Amino acid sequence: MELRHLRYFLAVADTRSFTRAAERLHVTQPTLSHQIKQLEQMVGTVLFDRSTKEVELTDAGRLFKPYCERVLKEIDASALAISELEGLMRGTLRMAVFHSFSHSMLPPIMSEFALRYPGVHVISRLVPRLDMERELINAELDMAVAYAAGDNDQIVAEPLFEEELVLVVGSKCPQAGRKSLPMRELAKLPLVLLTPEFGARQFVDRFFSETGQHPHVVLEMNAIDPILATTRNSGLATVLSAGAILDASGLHIVRLTDPAPKRMVGILWRRNGHRSAAALRMAEMIRAAYRPKERRAPRGKQVAARAS
Repeated sequence: MELRHLRYFLAVADTRSFTRAAERLHVTQPTLSHQIKQLEQMVGTVLFDRSTKEVELTDAGRLFKPYCERVLKEIDASALAISELEGLMRGTLRMAVFHSFSHSMLPPIMSEFALRYPGVHVISRLVPRLDMERELINAELDMAVAYAAGDNDQIVAEPLFEEELVLVVGSKCPQAGRKSLPMRELAKLPLVLLTPEFGARQFVDRFFSETGQHPHVVLEMNAIDPILATTRNSGLATVLSAGAILDASGLHIVRLTDPAPKRMVGILWRRNGHRSAAALRMAEMIRAAYRPKERRAPRGKQVAARAS
């Protein structure tokens, strides 16, 4: 008995017609009839009643059908498992990452992934949020690690951790000596900000829009390093994610309050999109790295707990 016999049997059982089943299977009707007769000889009984207008299952056929379906389901599942295993042995994983990537735990995670699965070619890019969403939706990316905006119903976000936005100023700025600053006071400062396609800029714009304020944006740039260089040597201020500041020399970090601006970083997926084995394994490693570590009780308490 071969797998084709089972597939042919199910096709006839589902369509209740040798003609329609042959069309579905792209074989000739005599070939299909011959294969079904072979199957009936193997199981030792007739599986179809051919005397009616539509082909009907015999009692034996009805008994045989669920076993046949179960076997094929297991075969298909094993083939998928092998295919997924192949996905960890070779292929390409395309992902986008947030702009605090360099100060995050992602670089060592990616290094470990590359050592474990050398056959998978990982392409990781720093991508503005709007481009990231577009590429995810268009299946140009397999996954992303970025700020979870929650405003796109085609994107699913798995929360990882919160990151705070801070005010960054140089020594010439009057705010350099402050430890904190209410968000509403940002409107009074000359700002150099990321261009509107970036999530940090969208967060600031949204705050001003909701409070009815108009920020004094004097410069816009599409990269963080030149913004920091400009801020370092001037009286201008900027708002960035705390983790995006790689070199804080000559800069002063001021906490923003009332409210403290925090954003959730998460793993982003295309809703209902295919998740490759490589993407799932990378996500698994990222989740494990960011999972809160359980605090261990002092040794004395552990001993007391065991004794009780």
